Amino acid sequence: MIIKFIYQITEIWKFGDYKHYTSLKLLTHVLGIPSPKDDIDGSQVADVYYKDKNVDRIAKYCEQDVLAVAQVLLRFEQIPLLSEDEIAHVVPKG
Repeated sequence: MIIKFIYQITEIWKFGDYKHYTSLKLLTHVLGIPSPKDDIDGSQVADVYYKDKNVDRIAKYCEQDVLAVAQVLLRFEQIPLLSEDEIAHVVPKG
């Protein structure tokens, strides 16, 4: 049921665009969830890896995306969002 609902929402939230997805940044904004896009976005990952050699920064970016998706799913299910003290962060080995 939730998958069908998510599909319907993504169709509605295209806002007339022809791409086949709704950005996570837009979903989080519309749902009142903090955006994970505070540092880099997907288009910058290759440069951060190949030019900056900063795997820790990419790990943080991925962690924030996973958390945002979890929060979106919780919002769709009308379950309270996770608070900061309920979130375990990845500590990169360095």
